[in-house]
Amino acid sequence: MELKTGSTFDTRCGPLQSFLMLANRVQSLTIVVTNRALCREHFKLTLRCDAFPVTRPGQFIQVACRDLDRPMTATFEFDWPVDGPPAGAAPDLLAPAAMLRRPFSLAGRRDTPAGVELDFIHRVVGVGTRWLEQLKPGDTCNVIGPIGNVFTPPAEGGIALLVGGGVGIPPLIYLASILEGRKAVAFAGATTRDLLSLTITDAAPAPSVESIHPLYNIEEFARHGIATIACTDDGSYGYRGYVTEALEAYLDQWITDNADRNRTIIYTCGPEPMMKRVVQIAQRRNIACQVCVERAMACGMGTCQSCCIKVKKPDPARPPLPGKEWCYRLACTDGPIFPADVLLW
Repeated sequence: MELKTGSTFDTRCGPLQSFLMLANRVQSLTIVVTNRALCREHFKLTLRCDAFPVTRPGQFIQVACRDLDRPMTATFEFDWPVDGPPAGAAPDLLAPAAMLRRPFSLAGRRDTPAGVELDFIHRVVGVGTRWLEQLKPGDTCNVIGPIGNVFTPPAEGGIALLVGGGVGIPPLIYLASILEGRKAVAFAGATTRDLLSLTITDAAPAPSVESIHPLYNIEEFARHGIATIACTDDGSYGYRGYVTEALEAYLDQWITDNADRNRTIIYTCGPEPMMKRVVQIAQRRNIACQVCVERAMACGMGTCQSCCIKVKKPDPARPPLPGKEWCYRLACTDGPIFPADVLLW
């Protein structure tokens, strides 16, 4: 299913549309191929399975961050002493466990003779991602997917600007894989160099802290012919400052006439304050922008209603909420990709 840019987005997504978006998702038991540290807190996990439905950039998977093969303990009665754990208690009562699946954007996919390989990048922040960090090649990991809608690439001759921060960078890596041969620039931001979850190469000169000149120094984008402007808040690598500052400076220097602006699309994913600023920058210049929103999700398939996001309605008189100019949609089944002009932050 393809989501169009601009005001053509229909926020009246109903049960049929949501069903079609979820219809080809599967539950797969995957094998860990590699689990590699990218920087201080980020890891790239590659999983393999015999087959997996067709995926496209923007979609995500729901990952079980615990061992699902361990049988559940049968119901029983026990005494719980004041000074310790109950006798015979299941491990889930003795230590924290990730009971709910975690959503992760796909960072890449390869169809190989040995099976389908899926990449995603995670930052170790809690019990679930700590479990993922400890996985070794040959271990198993249960995933559900693909879920969600997709980025719409620019038209022939268009310009793509990929703006990512932190763990919002992975879906843009996958997007870069279908932009090979097109004009594109990636903007990658982190607070400091050892939190930049990308592979820095020596293929280009070291960037200046004041330069907004794109370089082929980030392997994940350079392999697809896309140059990058890397940014760190503290100037420990690349441009010193926020990635949004680099984007604004680049637009003012290189995307200056209406013809270039009309054929440019900005794609963004990352912390919400960053994405809000990206949207403001795009709208002030009349540049189309697609936003990959991030929300906490319990189910990833529209059941729990936990990933609500407020959007404009094309027709206030129609349901839901007749008479209102806005309604709520779900990041999982209606997104995670939304045109910037429908989002009400």
